[in-house]
Amino acid sequence: MKRLWLILLIPLLAGCWDSQNIEELSLVVGVGIDKSKKKDEIMLTQQILVPPGNSVQDNQAQLKYKNVTVSAKTLHEAIRDSLLITNTVLTNHQRVILINEDVLRKFPMEAIINQSIRDNNTRRSCHVYLTKRPTKEILGRSAEGEIPSNVIYELKDNEHRTNKILPPLTLGKASSNLQSDGSFAIQAVDIRGGKLILEGAGIINNSKLVGVMNDEDIAALNWLNGEVKGGIIEAAQNGEPLSVEVIDRKRRKITTELNGDHLTINIKVGYTARLSEDWYGKENSFKEGYLKDVERIAEDEVKKDVKKIVYKLQHEYKTGVAGLYRYVENQHPKFWEKNKQKWDEIFSKADINYEVDLRIVDFGSKGGIK
Repeated sequence: MKRLWLILLIPLLAGCWDSQNIEELSLVVGVGIDKSKKKDEIMLTQQILVPPGNSVQDNQAQLKYKNVTVSAKTLHEAIRDSLLITNTVLTNHQRVILINEDVLRKFPMEAIINQSIRDNNTRRSCHVYLTKRPTKEILGRSAEGEIPSNVIYELKDNEHRTNKILPPLTLGKASSNLQSDGSFAIQAVDIRGGKLILEGAGIINNSKLVGVMNDEDIAALNWLNGEVKGGIIEAAQNGEPLSVEVIDRKRRKITTELNGDHLTINIKVGYTARLSEDWYGKENSFKEGYLKDVERIAEDEVKKDVKKIVYKLQHEYKTGVAGLYRYVENQHPKFWEKNKQKWDEIFSKADINYEVDLRIVDFGSKGGIK
């Protein structure tokens, strides 16, 4: 009997018959997509981890990664052509996809991410970014010991400290947005002072890049969306600068009203905050009336910025990247089903009422004499 069990167990002792050494694999952590100099081709750059102890002798081996760039008519063909240069490519650990502006001005974004969506190995949690510079340049920018794809991915963690960063756009979310109203914003990556930074954003409508936003626009869009998780409101009191730091969002309510085919969107948000800096020499933070005045000033500053971004969205870009269509879809399903193909037109003519309620709950250890 023991011999019989031994015979049955022998096949299980063989281990993973199809396993490969890590040195024989190319683990992709980032991908960049640019226009190729060749007509009707795109250029793919794959950022590949170099395992410790790899014997490959080149300048990038010391930086723990190497970049492989190829051109082809489709991304899948480019991936296969890269196998002429490197080992078997695995995208299970891919963290970012960078797409150059010129690509999205020529090709639909839906086509550009199609292969990644269809690939079972590429995670839908992978982040998608826009670049003004060639992605090949972005992925080649690294301080000693840093992997550019990882640096870009980890910059998102600062969204709790600044309101000038958009919520991460994952591959799955990008695909979902393209299948719905097709209008959304995408965070941009650039280089400043030799360092990788998140700066600006692109506006995608009908799968094409139709405009770009600066950091101030991003902050205002986050306020409109209720996506602010931190950051500073800069304002002035009695001609002197002050800063109010956002702590937490406490409430958000969006209602929509219809008058025939005319849409009104009412947005109300509430945040807690702290008075973090005040240059006014006669300030008295212990006085309730003084803090109420600061709250009003900060609220007015936010509403002014939101009014500007709403004007840009409605009259310059003529598209509702704020995702407000979801509330129309939920609250007026029959109207939405009838008019969803005309959403950009409806949004551009809609009345948008925005109210923000800031409550200063902390002013640090500085105040007037009590």
